[in-house]
Amino acid sequence: MKKWKCLLFMLLCLSQIGCATFFTGPEYTLIDRPVDGMVTFHGEIYWLPESADIRKIVLLGSGLLRNLEIHVRDESRQWELVKKVPGGRLPFEIPLTAETDAVKIIKLSRTVNSRIETIQFYTAAEKED
Repeated sequence: MKKWKCLLFMLLCLSQIGCATFFTGPEYTLIDRPVDGMVTFHGEIYWLPESADIRKIVLLGSGLLRNLEIHVRDESRQWELVKKVPGGRLPFEIPLTAETDAVKIIKLSRTVNSRIETIQFYTAAEKED
């Protein structure tokens, strides 16, 4: 009986440690480079001076956005759809995994009084030992 109690106690402890790792999300750091942008007929384009490993973008602004498509520019300078986002109230973040220097946001549904003022690019933070 003692063996079962010990085994159950160890399983309980291990499950708590395992669950703690699930609840702590990945850590990100802001890519500290100038971001340029422009509005085109086909969407809003934001770019960095050089390619970066982007793991998350944060849209800053005001209002409500719906039905967004996120495209990234690949090595051959073509736009590739990477994510469809139902939208939300600004500001909000979009998880993303891409090695790129430019992101295009296409708003499929127009909403009144909503505007993206700026975008922030984030990469995975390096773990300290």
